[in-house]
Amino acid sequence: MGKLKEQLLNNLTPEEMDERFELSAFEYVELMENYKQQSEQLPDEVVGQLIQEQTELENEFYAQSEIDDINDSMKLKYTDNDILYVLDGLAGPVLTSMVMGKLNDVWNTKNGVE
Repeated sequence: MGKLKEQLLNNLTPEEMDERFELSAFEYVELMENYKQQSEQLPDEVVGQLIQEQTELENEFYAQSEIDDINDSMKLKYTDNDILYVLDGLAGPVLTSMVMGKLNDVWNTKNGVE
């Protein structure tokens, strides 16, 4: 509170204070002190509710963070077209079709397709 009080008392005229805050610096500081004292005297149930709400927000944040990490890990590094392009450039269409045939066999086996 000291720095705010000092700034208000040293840098503003009473008219400027009234214009900005519609009350004097002394009234402003007094109101802030009263607010501080009241906020320090919150009932235990209100404090408990605030803590619970904060905990829930933090849990939601961490859960969303974990979901984002999982989604990032599931992103494909290369698409089928990327792989086909490289295979065609390196080995030609014959080897590409052989590799794709084997990959299709693997996919069919994993998914129970005969």
